[in-house]
Amino acid sequence: MKVFFDNCTSPRMARTLHAFIEADGHQAVHISDVLGRDVTDIEWMQYLGRDPADWIVFTGDERIRKNKAEARAFAQARLKGIVLAPAYQRTPMSRNCAVLIDRWPKLLETLENFEPPVLFELSINFSGRFRQLSL
Repeated sequence: MKVFFDNCTSPRMARTLHAFIEADGHQAVHISDVLGRDVTDIEWMQYLGRDPADWIVFTGDERIRKNKAEARAFAQARLKGIVLAPAYQRTPMSRNCAVLIDRWPKLLETLENFEPPVLFELSINFSGRFRQLSL
């Protein structure tokens, strides 16, 4: 599994998750480390869609599902995505990373039960269900 963090997320989150999941054969990258920060959402979605790997996208931008062109690109790329709840913007990075690491096993288990494209919201809490978002 490969994990992609877009421009609306911190590279620190990608690096923290990568350190946690690489022993299991997974990889997490931030957009700035792969494509730079100047690519559009549609461009990175197309890039991921051309890669045969299974991708999970982390974003803080819920507009992906509301913007018709972006929602279409996300669906065509057959991606699975996690939208970070707005509270992540107001929460210290240490807690953001702690929640991400804590929820990772359950998140991975949940996503394995869905065919792409699919989006879920990840709350800032250490418990609770993942809320599925419409595309």
